[in-house]
Amino acid sequence: MRNPLENKHKKKLPPIPSKRYFAIGEVSKLCDLKPHVLRYWEQEFSQLKPVTRRGNRRYYQQEEILLIRKIRQLLYFDGFTIQGAKSKLSDRQFVKDATSKVEIEKAQSELPLSEETQISNIPENLNNLKIQLNEILKILK
Repeated sequence: MRNPLENKHKKKLPPIPSKRYFAIGEVSKLCDLKPHVLRYWEQEFSQLKPVTRRGNRRYYQQEEILLIRKIRQLLYFDGFTIQGAKSKLSDRQFVKDATSKVEIEKAQSELPLSEETQISNIPENLNNLKIQLNEILKILK
């Protein structure tokens, strides 16, 4: 039987931009999670410690985004409970591997595969692109 949460969440996530800090809204989109879930996970998982600045705004780093994605994978797709995910994350080597430079580079280069980029839309998108390029050429002439 499939996990009911699995249907709500995409397996493929967008690539992580190459920058140092991310606001909670950005992380929410990058991890396909609502901000209140991220705040709850901060309380449950001691490894998640975003930097807080002016007005208690949270700023996450790439390693934390990878950790959030790993927690998401464990909970929503691998069938772990929060307690099970906590015990899995208590293994330092597991966390180190999940947030390594190689994993960051991999997450930055992943191509998003969303429902919006279906093969049937490609010809339409190409036609729109051609029209826009022709308009730019006219302007440049």
